[in-house]
Amino acid sequence: MRSAFGAWLIRQRIARVALTAALLPLFGLFSAAIVVCTAAVKGWREAGIDCAIALSLLLAITGFSGEPPQSLLFSAASTWGLALLMGGLAGQYGSLTLPIQALIMVSSLALTLFSAAVSDVQAFWAPILTGMADQLQQVGIELTDVDAIVAMAPIMSGLFAAGTVASSIAALMLGCWWAGGAKGQPFGDLFINLRLGYVIGILAALAGLGALLNLQPLSGNLLLIAGTGFWFQGLAVVHWHVVKRQLPRVLLILVYLPLFMGASLVVMALFLFAAVGFIDNWYGLRRANTD
Repeated sequence: MRSAFGAWLIRQRIARVALTAALLPLFGLFSAAIVVCTAAVKGWREAGIDCAIALSLLLAITGFSGEPPQSLLFSAASTWGLALLMGGLAGQYGSLTLPIQALIMVSSLALTLFSAAVSDVQAFWAPILTGMADQLQQVGIELTDVDAIVAMAPIMSGLFAAGTVASSIAALMLGCWWAGGAKGQPFGDLFINLRLGYVIGILAALAGLGALLNLQPLSGNLLLIAGTGFWFQGLAVVHWHVVKRQLPRVLLILVYLPLFMGASLVVMALFLFAAVGFIDNWYGLRRANTD
């Protein structure tokens, strides 16, 4: 299935830039997906120019409102920067694997540098988490145990990085689906053939070993990043079997349903699919005979 929206985006530059700018503050994933689509079809240069124009528009609006531009600049750099990297690689090599590999390596390096620069991670995240808990309570959300939220400080770096990786991969896939509509290439084959390879597999194995040896919090945080990538590979394995075995696509509803049925089921589903992806990376769960 191809997206006609992607073809329209590529033809309409003014609308594309306007949407890129307008969607960044509230729907960053869709803004990043537009950048991915443009970079995949038109290349890094044109997508980068789009981002520069969109950023200029947002900075002008911010200037008129009197708000400081620091958060906007950080959001634009992180969201669009990763989208440019992934979209350009996807367009040049016609694969989802290399962009996701690059994303995981960049995120792991950034997390490692952050851990080296911040000597006391607990002290860094504790006031931020306390402030978040206070804001939730002010809007009427009752928290049963505020201390439990603050206790998450050691793994917050990994959770933040893993969340960035997850949203970036989602933007990559959405943008590549749109780009498929512009280039006349189906997205499905790219997804079901996703395989992160031995480099990411070794990174995950070393992070897991470090976590077992209590080399925390860095090892556990790196494992969260790699595990996020393997979660998507696990989903690709399931989609591959549905497609190649010509199973009813309605079965995929059962795959995604646990993600909407409470925190405990979400954690179990994420762990299960990450495990499937990690095993497939080494043993090839997509080698089954389909005749």
